[in-house]
Amino acid sequence: MKTVTLLVSGTRGDVVPYIALGLGLRDAGYNVRIAAPLGFRTLVEGSGLVCAPFEGNPSDLMLDQSDPLTVGRNPLRSLAATKRFLQHARALYPRMLQTAIEACRGADLLLYGLPALWGAHIAEGLRIPGVRAVLQPLAPTREFSSALLPFRFSLGKIGNWLSHWILIQTTWLSFRSEINDARRTHLSLPPAHWLDPALRPFPHHPLTLNGFSERIVPRPADWNEKQVISGYWRLPSPAWTPPPELERFLERPPQNTLAIGLGSPGTKDFPHILRLLTQALERSDARAVLTLPARLHAHIQSSRILPVEYAPHEWLYPRVQAAVHHGGAGTTSASLHAGIPAVILPLAIDQFFWGERIDKMGAGPKPIPQRSLSAEKLTEAIQTVLWDKSMRERAKSISAALGLEDGVQAAVRAMRRVG
Repeated sequence: MKTVTLLVSGTRGDVVPYIALGLGLRDAGYNVRIAAPLGFRTLVEGSGLVCAPFEGNPSDLMLDQSDPLTVGRNPLRSLAATKRFLQHARALYPRMLQTAIEACRGADLLLYGLPALWGAHIAEGLRIPGVRAVLQPLAPTREFSSALLPFRFSLGKIGNWLSHWILIQTTWLSFRSEINDARRTHLSLPPAHWLDPALRPFPHHPLTLNGFSERIVPRPADWNEKQVISGYWRLPSPAWTPPPELERFLERPPQNTLAIGLGSPGTKDFPHILRLLTQALERSDARAVLTLPARLHAHIQSSRILPVEYAPHEWLYPRVQAAVHHGGAGTTSASLHAGIPAVILPLAIDQFFWGERIDKMGAGPKPIPQRSLSAEKLTEAIQTVLWDKSMRERAKSISAALGLEDGVQAAVRAMRRVG
């Protein structure tokens, strides 16, 4: 029985799809391990999979900071925050890479996603096939600009292609020194090529699994056969018991209720965002279940908002009329599968890309970047998702189409070609 290790990092939303994929691989006869930061051990083991923990998670550095890796309301502050984030992240890399290498030893195949693209070097060092398994379209294409850009417009065919190269290469060069130290010290490898592994021929890179649907991101015509678009990797709906106050809130009339979640909001901008949310809900005569850390619940003063620390999207979204969220890959998938329209308030990374896709498919209004959010813009968007009948019907039809797909099984079939 071959051992497959899925190397993951990032936030909970980054990790859950790989748990779903891991369960599918286990059911197909593979011995599956999830190599994840220590903080995800309970989550992974609670799913029934084996966790091989490692130390360090750069995404944790973004908690209570809303500016790193963004173009926020104050661009100079955002630039300084990004610089600090990169400095602190580099300090984590030596121990993180060392312990991640140990967590991956014994694997016959290694899968890795966006926050752990350095997994390519571990696969090379362990002399096993390494498969990119990503939740965003990262492979260069002329059809659209990089999904990691904090804006959305075409740069032309050549410009679009170059934007992918620049983003991938910039990310690689940001941590190349730390990765080369790990290659030399722990993997007995020479320094890596100056070009990112994804941008050059790599013998242990047999294919890339893209964990999204072609109905949402049509396959670029210039992608080769190594790019497999499987569909979304989703867990079954959980058997979850909601707290009584949440059930009562959802049952109360009127039924124009939203689910709002903005990832891990920074404490600097949260009072500003909350003020705008409250004003928009009042003007729209709407209510909201707001997911956010418990330490911020005391800020909620409006009876229109019920704060909850956690509620599974698969449980909550089918029980509300629309969603307002940051546009992360997993949250976007959840709102699409639930068949509800969504207002996207992107802040960073791939959120602008998914906001654009929601808009183009007619499953939500034009996204509103958090850097330019106002009560007026949010009010108009909320009223649209609550009362635009054609948008609501479009969201339902997309959900019905996605329900016919099984991304996990499609990914498992692709993996059988690797070994």
